[in-house]
Amino acid sequence: MKIAWWQLDMRVPAAAAAAVEAQLLDAGAEAVTFLEGDDSEAVFDAGDIWQNSRCEALFAADSHSETTLQNLVRDNDWRSYAARFTALEEQDWVAATQAAFPARCFGRLWVTPSWDAAPANALRVLHLDPGQAFGTGAHATTALCLRFLDTQVRGGESLIDYGCGSGILAIAGLLLGAGQAYGVDTDPVALQVAAANAERNGVSAGLQLALPENARLPLADILVANILATPLLTLAPALAHSVRPGGWIALSGILHHQEAEIHAAYEPYFDLAVAQHEEDWSLLYGQRNTGV
Repeated sequence: MKIAWWQLDMRVPAAAAAAVEAQLLDAGAEAVTFLEGDDSEAVFDAGDIWQNSRCEALFAADSHSETTLQNLVRDNDWRSYAARFTALEEQDWVAATQAAFPARCFGRLWVTPSWDAAPANALRVLHLDPGQAFGTGAHATTALCLRFLDTQVRGGESLIDYGCGSGILAIAGLLLGAGQAYGVDTDPVALQVAAANAERNGVSAGLQLALPENARLPLADILVANILATPLLTLAPALAHSVRPGGWIALSGILHHQEAEIHAAYEPYFDLAVAQHEEDWSLLYGQRNTGV
């Protein structure tokens, strides 16, 4: 095997992430990526990362050896980060990335990237490429929400997508027949991405986008919030009062062990069904009652 790249993997606490990234880039890393490192909950503030992240750094083999990377770990006192090295052959990285994001079916709806296609008989197709904002359908939390929308949207509903990211859930709702959708996100870049995706899918007229402080939301027939447990807890009263009596809510971004706490926060407002699961993630959903 001809080694083209060395990949350095480490478990990095959030407090050290910025410094580690700078040191890796200074040492000649071609790319540095932080990924979910374990099942601890991610923080919610814009720009922050998971409390314990898996850091991947890619170094060209023609200018770095395993020995030089071992020295880099030693000199920066990263040995406690469980550093390990992997030799990689040259490959078509674009093709590898595209292979990880094929067209996917969620009931009546297909989500397709530009390099793949839905079947010729698919009636509802959402065109979306992985990009700057979260939400492609590949992640379990998004898949759970898309399947929920497939079962609940029948035509004419008002939909709120709270924490809209790429806009995938709001756009999906409109393609499935929702009358109007409202996307809310704390990240202005996400709102720009969502607007571009809505334009690409021909549903811009039905989608309104706003930062939380600027959002003027009606009582919704359906509200989806695919964020994280901590903001879901904080937002419980506000989200509940954004759903009309008899309307539906779907909450995701929840790890299995967080279900009970989220259930307790929303149970006063909703008649909650048994949670749905995919991989490590949960979807809680239910119908708005008239009690609170």
